Amino acid sequence: MPKIAITFVMAIGMILTPIYLLSMSRQIFYGYKLFNTPNSYVFDSGPREVFVSISIFIPVIGIGMYPNFVLSLSVDKGRYSI
Repeated sequence: MPKIAITFVMAIGMILTPIYLLSMSRQIFYGYKLFNTPNSYVFDSGPREVFVSISIFIPVIGIGMYPNFVLSLSVDKGRYSI
């Protein structure tokens, strides 16, 4: 019986965690009032924020498409083996 109760509590946690996380992320990115705001702009980033976003986005996509380029840097080539 305790295993069933623990499994039930864990399942409830797995359901409620994404709901809380997504609502918290929405409040962080869009503010508390999401609707009924006059003259709200979706894209209010300046050139600096766009540059930083692109500088992060391009390596993430590159490493996602070609992970062997980064993973090959951590492979032991045998040069320094004793």
